[in-house]
Amino acid sequence: MSDETTETPETDAAEAEATVGAPVEEGSADAAPEAPEADAAAAGEKGKDVLDSLDLSRGVVDEQDLNGLLDAVDALDFATRRASEEHLTQLRSLHARLGNVIEQISRGERASLPDQEPLTAEQEARYETLVDQGLDAGRARNLDAALKALQEAVRVNPEGIDGLFNLGVVYGLVAHKNITTAEFYDDYTRDEIYVEKARICYDHVLDIEPNHLPSLNNLATLYSMRDDSEAAKGYLNRILEVEPSTDVERHILAEAREQLKELS
Repeated sequence: MSDETTETPETDAAEAEATVGAPVEEGSADAAPEAPEADAAAAGEKGKDVLDSLDLSRGVVDEQDLNGLLDAVDALDFATRRASEEHLTQLRSLHARLGNVIEQISRGERASLPDQEPLTAEQEARYETLVDQGLDAGRARNLDAALKALQEAVRVNPEGIDGLFNLGVVYGLVAHKNITTAEFYDDYTRDEIYVEKARICYDHVLDIEPNHLPSLNNLATLYSMRDDSEAAKGYLNRILEVEPSTDVERHILAEAREQLKELS
């Protein structure tokens, strides 16, 4: 799996390296209704997915996040009146976790994620498939499909660098795909949300691999495009401290030197 995709002002959606949405499970209108305990399990799993999303992008809560959480609560409130002890324990755990996430968001802090359990062979295969689907969707200029796939890949494997990095790339492309027409609008809120989500993805990659050159390069680009030259130079200088081992890395270092000259 390659993580060579980088975000530059010239990058166009055709060059996006990203991943696609999870398969949709089809239901039958004639299927028997699930028992309340199954409803509790399904709603609890949905709530966990929403919390995983909030955990990844702390401090950047949008309507999609809130609507997903509301849907999960609505499902529990409407359909569930009893649950097994195991599911009740999971629900209490989700409740406590939501409280912690809300506190972290309110303080503007991002706590470290707990150590991840090793992926099962099935999870690893699903993660790789989702990343590949996202890359294909990005090449086909289908950013919505790429975004959905990468988000699902990160939920499956929150520490997977390929998924995190390429999700950041797609967030950046979504934010900038209409950059030429954005000058005609006063409200940049939506674009800035996606820029912030891209930054969080790259920061998370650097938490795992501090010398990940593509992430350092893309962060420098994000800050440079927003006229924060000091922050951009900080990331560019970090790039120059790394000893390159591949042609791609040597190319990134050469570009970093040029960008530093332009910002000086």
